[in-house]
Amino acid sequence: MKNEPCIVKELKELEKLGRLKSLSKQAYGTPEGEKVINEKTKKLFNITKEKTIEQETFKSEKKFRNIFDSTSDFQLYLEKGIILDVNAAAIKLCGITKKDVIGKDISIFKIIFSEKDLKKHITAINNANNGLDVNDYETELKNKNDTNYVFLFSTDCIKEHEKIKGILVRGKDITQQQRAWQELVKLEEKYRILAETTADGVITIDPIGRLTYVNPAFEKMLETRKSQILDTLFRDYLSEESVYFFQQIFIDVRKKNEKKENVELELARNSGDNIPIEINIAPFRKEDQFTGMVCTIRDITERRRVEEELKKSEKLKTEFMNIAAHELKSPVTPIKGYLDLILQDEKTSKKVKDWAKVSLRNSERLLRLVDDILDVSRLDTDTMRFEMEKLLIVEILDEIVEDMKQPVESKGLKFITNIPRNLPSIFGDRYRLAQVFKNLLVNAIKFTDHGSISIKAIKNKDHILISITDTGIGISKNEIKKIFNKFYQAYTGHDRRNEGTGLGLFICNEILDKHKGKIWAESELGKGSTFYIELPYLNKNPTNTEK
Repeated sequence: MKNEPCIVKELKELEKLGRLKSLSKQAYGTPEGEKVINEKTKKLFNITKEKTIEQETFKSEKKFRNIFDSTSDFQLYLEKGIILDVNAAAIKLCGITKKDVIGKDISIFKIIFSEKDLKKHITAINNANNGLDVNDYETELKNKNDTNYVFLFSTDCIKEHEKIKGILVRGKDITQQQRAWQELVKLEEKYRILAETTADGVITIDPIGRLTYVNPAFEKMLETRKSQILDTLFRDYLSEESVYFFQQIFIDVRKKNEKKENVELELARNSGDNIPIEINIAPFRKEDQFTGMVCTIRDITERRRVEEELKKSEKLKTEFMNIAAHELKSPVTPIKGYLDLILQDEKTSKKVKDWAKVSLRNSERLLRLVDDILDVSRLDTDTMRFEMEKLLIVEILDEIVEDMKQPVESKGLKFITNIPRNLPSIFGDRYRLAQVFKNLLVNAIKFTDHGSISIKAIKNKDHILISITDTGIGISKNEIKKIFNKFYQAYTGHDRRNEGTGLGLFICNEILDKHKGKIWAESELGKGSTFYIELPYLNKNPTNTEK
């Protein structure tokens, strides 16, 4: 037979190992020998298979032994209540040797478990042995260093031939998890107290708009109990006008994951009346999924009432200022007219003319004061009218130069102008802008006794820069920061020879702000000041003008 030599060799090897009885030499090559050889070959294969299973089982046991010992969990294996194995983590926690534990019952661990917790273990092991379901349970554990831990234990039944052979007790250290949970509970309690005691309403809303939490302040606003509010749609408590607006905000917050602040809505009470509210909304997200919103709600009824009162007050103030201005102007206008006549009359004596000049100057000052007060009132109430139109800034500046040339030169000052003809157009109110330039030039004349006053303009990248410079008394660094404040006067000498209202520069600043422009000043005490005005121009340049 072709395979005979190989089989014979294997059988001889088994004979040497004592695994098979020796065969007579005559058996090899005979029919009887072949039969014997076939039987023993089958035995050989069975033995090889058993040996392979033994080796695999050994490897498997070794692997599970390594897992059993290397895990950080507390692990015990018991049969009939007796500990047959314990892992390294349990030994380390107990501070005893494996020899001290093997063959003992669970009570050996009384050194690390309290009597109460030990009873939990015994009950769990007994129930598991009896085939009952055992829920995971927590116990405290004190190690050899008197450090306290919290463990979560579970029991697993090890079965053999469908019967319970032993019990595996496993414990996981959840001390850090427990502490984190306790901190979370404390934090939650802290915020719950804040939410429960705040005067503002606090609510949470789920992804479809249902209320999942409401605090007492919100109950009070609605005049409805919490039990009737929870699990209902928040929009059901809004006025008809507010529902659509809130739905848009809800969708926006959900889509963009952004907070919305100071949103004004109306809450509809069961009694039928509506109350104005201000609501702040922030989204909740979990694992990048929208899970709802938290909202704080403030009753702004009182604020609305105060706002209405302020509006009425402002309206009354405006009406009063208009009446007062009219009543003040009415007698001053004819007085000013008669004073002009006295000054023009050749028969009037020099002494009377001097008195008339003083009276005229003060009447003009009174008229300017009335105009300034009216302007401030209009600016404060946002009722100043601006006739905005496309303007040639060159024309406005030329008119101002023409109007102010005589007052400047009559004081013995040099008037310097540098106004390019090709300046672009601007968008503004001719009268108000002229008011600004005139006010600045009047101030320059007032505070300059020697030297010059100049007005210049240049075109920059996106604006026109106009400067008005004088060689007057100047302004200190401390005062220059305050000159655009209402009622502030930079010059406060004891002689008060240059009296004013302290409103002119404030009005200039406000007018330029309405034109999206700027004004600022640079000055050196004793050397003079420069006021800069910046105005945006229109993109399309005007036709060049020649003067």
